[in-house]
Amino acid sequence: MPRVFSVDEFDRRARELVEAVGGGGETVVIQVDQKPLAILTSHQSAVAMASMVDLPRWEEWIEEMRETFPEAAARLGRMRERAKESPQVDKSLLGFDPSAGMVGSDDGREFLGLELRRLGVPITDEPLLAALYTGVLDLCEDKERLYEEDIRVLAQELLAEAPQRLRLLSLTVSSSTGLPATAEVTLELGQGQGPAMRREHGDGPLDAAFNAIEKLTGLRAEVENFSVIAATKGRDAMAEAMIELSLAGTTVVGAGASTNAIEAGVHAYLNALNFLVEAGATETAAGASS
Repeated sequence: MPRVFSVDEFDRRARELVEAVGGGGETVVIQVDQKPLAILTSHQSAVAMASMVDLPRWEEWIEEMRETFPEAAARLGRMRERAKESPQVDKSLLGFDPSAGMVGSDDGREFLGLELRRLGVPITDEPLLAALYTGVLDLCEDKERLYEEDIRVLAQELLAEAPQRLRLLSLTVSSSTGLPATAEVTLELGQGQGPAMRREHGDGPLDAAFNAIEKLTGLRAEVENFSVIAATKGRDAMAEAMIELSLAGTTVVGAGASTNAIEAGVHAYLNALNFLVEAGATETAAGASS
């Protein structure tokens, strides 16, 4: 459990507490008016958590915070539940209304294209959009209710499997305390370009991997939001990553999964980049590999 101190207490015992954190791996929480203000933890622990390599330890640390600040944890829980809620989609707008003898229409397909762009998963490739529309109609038939998240997930999965897209072939990362992280990324660049490899440094393994991908693809996208959660339990937990990227006025959402949190983040990043390419975002980074 972390040790909790007021600002005044921390001021009086600062040296003692800093030495305890540095030498014993303890975590100290500083609070004002019974509310958390700051967390003091060792550099090694911070690097490990920021790099998200050890998901079980990250979850353990978060659980300690929940126990220390149950009220804040409850608010986070409510936010998480709201995030899981997804608006329902009117099937008839998608051209699915069996009672009227309609299972698919040009208007429904057009509506799907507009919805995909609004949800941050634009698809403009006609054969790919046709395949997705068929999949959505199947979902309409199989599910009593269809939700926006159903469409988003189906689009992300279909684009990840489509040929001629950015695809991760291999990833190697290394990091040491006090030194920049390094990532070596090999991608299938698609469009007849074949595989390419790049090694780059970064503030952490994931940042290094993103830097390498930026150099390989020439796409200088801005990371707006990023999250990784453990989707399963255990030390070999499956990590699920979600990322929101923006480029040239277009914002997209990508998803990825792996037993390795860094790899999950890279899959999500590439998934989002593929949507940016689909949307026609072309702002590039200097020094891109050809």
